Amino acid sequence: MTEEAKESIEMDQHEEEAKDAVEEETQPIDNSDSNEVPEPEELPPLTYVDFTPKCLGSTIVGKEPDFAEFGTVIEEANEWLEAHPQFTVYKCETLASRLGADFNIDGDVSLVHVSSNGRNVFLRSLRVWLIPTADPTAPVQKIGYITALPDHSSGDLQAFLNSLTNSATSRQIGDITFPSFDTLTQTVEKLNRHLQSKPIPGRILCMETLTFKCMEANTSDKLATEASTWSEGGSNAKVFLHGFRVFYILGKPCFESVGYYDEVPDIFQSKDGLALKLKFATFDQTLSKAASWLKKQSGFRIVNIQSVTVKLERKYGQGPWILDPTIPGYTDNPGLTESRFTKIIRIAYVKEQKLNNPLPYAQVTLTSRLFIPCRVDGRLFETMSKTIMRVMKWLSKTRLPVFACETVRYHLTNDSEGQGFNNDRLDSLINSYQGQHYLTCIRLYFPCTFEEPQPDPADPEDLGWGWGWACVVS
Repeated sequence: MTEEAKESIEMDQHEEEAKDAVEEETQPIDNSDSNEVPEPEELPPLTYVDFTPKCLGSTIVGKEPDFAEFGTVIEEANEWLEAHPQFTVYKCETLASRLGADFNIDGDVSLVHVSSNGRNVFLRSLRVWLIPTADPTAPVQKIGYITALPDHSSGDLQAFLNSLTNSATSRQIGDITFPSFDTLTQTVEKLNRHLQSKPIPGRILCMETLTFKCMEANTSDKLATEASTWSEGGSNAKVFLHGFRVFYILGKPCFESVGYYDEVPDIFQSKDGLALKLKFATFDQTLSKAASWLKKQSGFRIVNIQSVTVKLERKYGQGPWILDPTIPGYTDNPGLTESRFTKIIRIAYVKEQKLNNPLPYAQVTLTSRLFIPCRVDGRLFETMSKTIMRVMKWLSKTRLPVFACETVRYHLTNDSEGQGFNNDRLDSLINSYQGQHYLTCIRLYFPCTFEEPQPDPADPEDLGWGWGWACVVS
């Protein structure tokens, strides 16, 4: 048996053990020998299940293994939902995780390292956020999805992507420029025209923004939205393309259309001799502006709030920094200069056909809380299973209604201390000649203000390691 085959079998065994652990946790108590009536199982107010594409093994020694396409995890998720009708889907997310040196999968790790040398291999998986089912008689949900990319100026995106196979290998580092694509605004307009003629077979659950590698110098790689894996050379120039993924609950067509609103941070720029001073508004300041906007809106249903990372540009490398949230993508040209990015708050919505409430969000005061994995020591952080357990306990104490949720990553500097980053800061500087660390966190949004509950004494169980039943890889 080859090493690759052994590794694939070990991965499958690990995943099956995790699934079995969850099944045991959620099995009803057997009280057949007792007269006592078993109490109903208490479900968490919010949790998630992760579904990872199956490893198909490697056909070339030393090359990353092949994985099943992303669509296969949707099938697995639907089978899981059918077996667990006590849960209702709250939201779906597409996650990107870096595979380890031996191409192993560990979706429970919170700290990710991206190397500046060699190749980084990434895997896309599905995270399904769940809440308790309110109506036990409701039919079991099934999810589906579509992906929309900005069109190329030629009018034929697929032909352009196919042409990269013959041209990208001849490009040298630093020679890549960003091709001409539709803006994200134009992309949504074209998506809605498409949905008019081919409506989604069901009700839209959420719409997220994704980033795909479009092309890379010295390679023949091309974009494939259904591929679950891709790799990036740390020292190669690359082009990335933003797109949208719409998840929906299967059912009768609702003839819905989508839209989004971006709240960007205020940027203060001033000259200091030859240098340019730059200061960004904080996350809380930016969210406060989004909250004011939301109160005045009508005619749509919010389906997602997402912290989207956007690259800032300077014309000819000089002058003021420009933040344009509608750009379809960006280039990554390794060099001595640092690249500047910032998070923006993107609110996705579905336009409603009937207006039952003229101002449905007038009483909503949008607030947020970030749950950060606890730092144990140095680059050792608690697992995501432990973090989501703390989220569940916090929600059980506060009884707050969740308005939106997201999995979000923050950049850690090499000399970071404490929790690792300033969670109120939106911007970051990335040096392509240095390896980067990113910490995965969970952010919840609420429709009201809140106060922090009294902290409990440290629970020894929370400081341990291992799987929490709320986090499943299948």
